[in-house]
Amino acid sequence: MILLFLLLNTEARIDSLENSFAQNRQIETLLALNECYLVTDQYQKSMALLGQNERHFKNDLDKSRIRFELGNVFMFAGEIIKAHETYLGLVGRYPQIDIANDAAERLYLIETVRDDTVQMKRLINVVRLYEIGQYEETVDSTRVLLKSAVGAYAYYYLALAYRGKGDLTLTMSALEELNERFPGHKIYEAVFLQASVYSILGELESAEEVLKDLIVREPNTIYAYRARQKLERMLGSNIDN
Repeated sequence: MILLFLLLNTEARIDSLENSFAQNRQIETLLALNECYLVTDQYQKSMALLGQNERHFKNDLDKSRIRFELGNVFMFAGEIIKAHETYLGLVGRYPQIDIANDAAERLYLIETVRDDTVQMKRLINVVRLYEIGQYEETVDSTRVLLKSAVGAYAYYYLALAYRGKGDLTLTMSALEELNERFPGHKIYEAVFLQASVYSILGELESAEEVLKDLIVREPNTIYAYRARQKLERMLGSNIDN
């Protein structure tokens, strides 16, 4: 009964968003409608929505957000080659926009697990659940993957899900386990997540430490550049206070 109610509620929201978008093409309406399509597994509608409307948005930020979502849809639909091409094209075309970092992370995810079809499908489902905001389901789905070959990503998405739920203690716990069990992992977004949580908790020295460690580990990469930017903002904020 609950599932039926949620489904009917989502379908009603889809109708409302479709009408709103037909009258006024706004990026946030498009992305909200796309999320509803993903929740109801309507991947073909999602592909059509994003593909047909990209040309109506002129600025690079909007276009990059649409391309990232299109890459996600391809990935969730099992069209891995198209997903890889879409993410790669986004990184090449919009390298200075923050969402390119997310696309690069997805590229690395695909390249890491592409040889294990079963684990790839399970991990992609975890990513899908997280992207549509089903954090409790994300937590449950990561548990069977924590000791697998994709365990590093499982811990990362476990941390993201806990962060989405607002539980910073469990977020940090998941990140600490990620670093302990997979000390050589290259999920650099996990470092920024950890630094962000440390900052929220007021542990600025710890936040600075993990960012400086990333700079030492990857000195000539975009990740080091981003870490330096975050350090500058963090230190500037401390001086102002």
